[in-house]
Amino acid sequence: MPEIDTTGWTPIGETANCLYFEIEPQVIAAVPHQGSSDNGATARQNVEFQIDYLRAHGGRGVVIVFHDRMTGQDSEARRMYGQLPDLTVMLGTGLVGGTMLGRAIGTFFLGVARPRVPVQLFSTVEEALPWARALNRAAAAHANGGGPDGQASQASLDSKEIRD
Repeated sequence: MPEIDTTGWTPIGETANCLYFEIEPQVIAAVPHQGSSDNGATARQNVEFQIDYLRAHGGRGVVIVFHDRMTGQDSEARRMYGQLPDLTVMLGTGLVGGTMLGRAIGTFFLGVARPRVPVQLFSTVEEALPWARALNRAAAAHANGGGPDGQASQASLDSKEIRD
């Protein structure tokens, strides 16, 4: 299973199955423990950690999850990740995975969980970061003159105009 180069990232905490790092303001990395699996309890703990951290450090942001290191995820975990994120805090989740198992877990999650926040699959963190930055920029623009809740619309988040 791949090692994640966290050089230059700031360690910010840990849950039962993940280490967390701030990659840059409003972008955090969830790095699962090697060979870990995910269930309803660990998923709830992860979502709560992510929301609490983002709320305390900028108000909102994006989580990048390195899911190649996981061996599995049960249906309750998928349900938690699909339903629990606070849309006023969590702007999106980037799933980074280059192995066949990692891509399969990510694809299955997208097909089954029906997440409330935008979720995108990437092969590398270098591919995920421009997307995360674009979500943060779009949310900031909407908060400064957007709709009543400051939430960026899905259409604007998908727009090619917000690319790096």
